[in-house]
Amino acid sequence: MQAPKHYTQEQIKTLGFEIAKELRCPASINQNLLDSQAPIANELKAEIFLQLEQGKSKQAIIEFMVARFGEQIHYMPTLNASTSALFIIPIFMVLLAIVWLVAQQMRQSRCANKLQGSPQQRLMTEEKTHE
Repeated sequence: MQAPKHYTQEQIKTLGFEIAKELRCPASINQNLLDSQAPIANELKAEIFLQLEQGKSKQAIIEFMVARFGEQIHYMPTLNASTSALFIIPIFMVLLAIVWLVAQQMRQSRCANKLQGSPQQRLMTEEKTHE
């Protein structure tokens, strides 16, 4: 176990806000602890500052919160086996949309090329297809 660190009041304030931004409020939807005004968020912010005053590191405080609330306390989830779909599905959807757009462009180009021929060329083409 690491020896307690001695932070200045300014460091405590900065680190406390930084940690509160990285952790999700358990009671609010899509809000981090810093932005939330829920009673539990206020309790957790107080806990963060208390632990910083006790000299605990940022990592130790985050680990404490994860142990208490689970991985979902992270505002931005870490990439691991259980969260990989959160990262892979959006990338796959963007790639799928790009492929679809390229296919649409190619289809439109082919149609435009067929229509650009002169009326005589179109008649000759039609006659060849009827023979």
